[in-house]
Amino acid sequence: MSIAVLELNDQALLIKTQGGDIYSEPGFALHSKKGLLTGNEARNQAWLQPQNVHRQYWRNLNQTRLPGDLRWARHNADIAFAQLNSLLTNAGSPEQLIISVAASFDDQQLSLLLGLLSAIPTQVIAVVDSGLADCLSLADSLSASDSLSATDSQNSSDNRPSRKTLHIDLHLYQSVVSQVSFSGDSVQISAQRVLPELGAMQIYSVLANHIRDRLVKSFRFDPMDAPEGEQAIYDLLPEWISTLGQQAEISLSVPSPRGDLPLILHKQEVLDLMAARLQGLASMLREFADQDITFASNARMAAILTDEFHSSRHLRQTQGVDNCFRFIEQLSGDNQTLHRITAIHSLPPDRRAPQPKTTAPKTTAPQAPGTATHLLHDGQAWPLNRPLGITIHSGSVDLCPGLSDRATLVLKVEQDHLRVLHQAPDTSLELPQLALCGAEIYINAYRFELIEVCDG
Repeated sequence: MSIAVLELNDQALLIKTQGGDIYSEPGFALHSKKGLLTGNEARNQAWLQPQNVHRQYWRNLNQTRLPGDLRWARHNADIAFAQLNSLLTNAGSPEQLIISVAASFDDQQLSLLLGLLSAIPTQVIAVVDSGLADCLSLADSLSASDSLSATDSQNSSDNRPSRKTLHIDLHLYQSVVSQVSFSGDSVQISAQRVLPELGAMQIYSVLANHIRDRLVKSFRFDPMDAPEGEQAIYDLLPEWISTLGQQAEISLSVPSPRGDLPLILHKQEVLDLMAARLQGLASMLREFADQDITFASNARMAAILTDEFHSSRHLRQTQGVDNCFRFIEQLSGDNQTLHRITAIHSLPPDRRAPQPKTTAPKTTAPQAPGTATHLLHDGQAWPLNRPLGITIHSGSVDLCPGLSDRATLVLKVEQDHLRVLHQAPDTSLELPQLALCGAEIYINAYRFELIEVCDG
């Protein structure tokens, strides 16, 4: 039977098939004359047609009747069904499905979700907590010695200390923080908290208003006065935030009826601006600062805007769904009584958390992935200790060592950071916080992976 894994985070709902096909779209839906349109097509109209665009139906998944006389949807569940149907259709209509959901989904919403999926139809064989799914493979990289003390070293193997990571995930209108514990051959969610006041849209709103205030002050122009201006600002915000992760300041070009208006955005100014909004999350992170912290791919902007945690672990986009495939036997062992899986007590022997040795020294820092040495493309590893040119043209990708102003992008790893030596105009670029093994680079519509190649 064909199997897929569906991750429900409305910043970027993602489905991946066993064959490796991936499809993702944000949790936006447009009520049009033709029907309900979901994903990027709806997001591209969100500020142009706010009265026709829905964006909180996943957060408020229910069957409460919506106001107004809507032709295509009676309630949020109808809108969610339309998006689920679109995702599964794009994934080739898999017969079986594993779904990864956050702690923000309550039991009633999970029951409704399972009913929607059965109506598509598809058979759900497992429901797993998304924090657990993201962290299942971290036993390989978490050091067992970080919690070993002199007393611990005298304990028997049946009383082994556990290791923990604090997992952060960011949705459109809320965040979920999960403490994931590893002990022996088990991994489990030991504590969770939902932060309803902190989501991607709240962050975007603060930054959009700040940019508007700056433009009003400098040019007496309010881009929010017209729907087109507001849409343009929100379309550009994700790229601007990503760039702030690499640069202390960025030069913006904001479209207006008078032409593009220049604006310089300073990172420290943005960090100060976001401090109040991110206070709850930052305080929680500082409480666990001496422990391991893991940011989900969708929480990348939160990591950028809480700069003191930029060196924490950052997961790739498909980490959770890939882990679900990797541990599919453990997750789908009992699909007769579906429930949200928050623990696995029998990891495969080669994926169990490493056990502390009595002679191991004590350390307070978790073992982190190594600094990347190469960029992987089409099965070939390209060294990054010297400039590497990447040229994208007419659907093809060419890589060539050396510095060239004809390339789309030229990169080099210096210490543990990626340095951009050249970037062609109008190039969309998303770089990781640090040049760590397993991190991903996005150039326009193309994804590249950073790897570590060891000599010998």
